[in-house]
Amino acid sequence: MIEFFNIKKLLKIDNKFPLEDVKTFLEEEIPNDCGINIIFTNSRNIKKLNREFRGKDEVTDVLSFNLDSDNTLGEVYICPKYVMKEFPDFNFKEQIIRLVIHGVLHLKGYDHSKKFDKVDYKDEPMYIKQEEMLNKFLNMKLQK
Repeated sequence: MIEFFNIKKLLKIDNKFPLEDVKTFLEEEIPNDCGINIIFTNSRNIKKLNREFRGKDEVTDVLSFNLDSDNTLGEVYICPKYVMKEFPDFNFKEQIIRLVIHGVLHLKGYDHSKKFDKVDYKDEPMYIKQEEMLNKFLNMKLQK
């Protein structure tokens, strides 16, 4: 089950965001016994989490946390304002959906095989899976 929190932070930027469609799609793509909270947050909070849990004193776009040892409960934090600032040439909705998928993949056990700044997205299994899922979602939306 997927739940979205603090959606006002996202909806202030884009009040027509297809959250229910994203939720339905992801619940079909992940095991039903997983509980995932997607939390939209501000720059200050995500920077604090990044510093506390990753030792990086900087704002980031997405963070994922497994909250129990069985990986049945997790949280994904996304900073919409950071996304707008750092990815101005990207479609905002598409980028947010990409980050939701990215965070969920981390919770499912996917990880970066190389250091983040050395990633070649074409060869990175996690990013290949992420883009496959994103394209599947976008194609489903186009067919509706």
